[in-house]
Amino acid sequence: MERRDLFLIWLNIQGLTYYRAKNIFSKFDDFDSFFDKNKVKSAFFGDEEFELITKFSSENHENLEKEITDKMYENEVEFVTIFSEKYPKLLKQLSDAPLVLYYKGNIDLLKYKAISIVGTRRPTTYGKIVCEKFTKELTESGLITVSGLAYGIDTLVAESTLSSGGKTIAVLAGGLDEIYPSQNTALSKRIVENGGLLISEYFIGVKPLSFQFISRNRIVAGLGLGLLIVEAGKNSGTMTTAKFALDQSKELFVVPGNITSLQSEGTNMLIDELPDTFTVSTGRILFKLGIKKIESSKSAKQVDMAESKILSALELEELSYDDLCEKTGLSPSILSSKLIKLEMFGLVKKGNGNTYYKM
Repeated sequence: MERRDLFLIWLNIQGLTYYRAKNIFSKFDDFDSFFDKNKVKSAFFGDEEFELITKFSSENHENLEKEITDKMYENEVEFVTIFSEKYPKLLKQLSDAPLVLYYKGNIDLLKYKAISIVGTRRPTTYGKIVCEKFTKELTESGLITVSGLAYGIDTLVAESTLSSGGKTIAVLAGGLDEIYPSQNTALSKRIVENGGLLISEYFIGVKPLSFQFISRNRIVAGLGLGLLIVEAGKNSGTMTTAKFALDQSKELFVVPGNITSLQSEGTNMLIDELPDTFTVSTGRILFKLGIKKIESSKSAKQVDMAESKILSALELEELSYDDLCEKTGLSPSILSSKLIKLEMFGLVKKGNGNTYYKM
């Protein structure tokens, strides 16, 4: 580990922002100065900064480096600092960019074009359908997806990306050994195993606290060319992600929702205040981001008359198995076999209970 990297990780573990760290950097000509007690004493710092730097210059750096590297090795975690070529350029532009990013998985994903997708932790059936449809189409057009691995929409983004054969980046609000919610531990492993990436600005062992989720959202917004919002309450964390995206001059895309639904109060309010964010298709997103749409091979699958009847019936709404029988006029045996085939093609998906909806 280079001296510079050790110093940056140490500062990061102490919780310093890039702004405060930058102020400390300005007092020295090079990073080696931080390891020189005499130079530290002769520099001018505020009381808190002086105490911090004095503490570092008094450390046994070999022991500190071993402690840090051992923890990362045990947890299969690596890192990039803000001075690394692998550090994402979009994130480096932020005034409060993280000093260090800890990661598991394919760090090269940070070089590619990505779309951030967020939303409520309690999506309605409508929200789930929209999220899965948009994620699938954006993934198949070559975009990396970014989200926060939280309940609800975040989880659906990761799962839909993986099922579409794409790559996803999950930004955590705590250390990479502290998956939250714990129910997504298996999903986090699948993300890495399928060529995806887990990242965090927090060192191993840091448990996610409420303020860290808000702080995490600036990274979620920062990694994408744009931000897509699918269902959000008026005072939800998703709305803070929208604010970060706007502050970062990102393209914002908002899917309208039911005006009587609490889960859509935030999204509908955003559209009311920022009409240009109104989005009902991925075509608009790809156009605004300057990305050519790639037609899915699944969408080119040939369907027979019976399958066409099923797809037509599901065009506007989610239907139960019995309702599909009645609307299509198909026998239960034929309907069952056709639904299985359509599910395999990725054209239809089973919802809650014995219901189905079109992808």
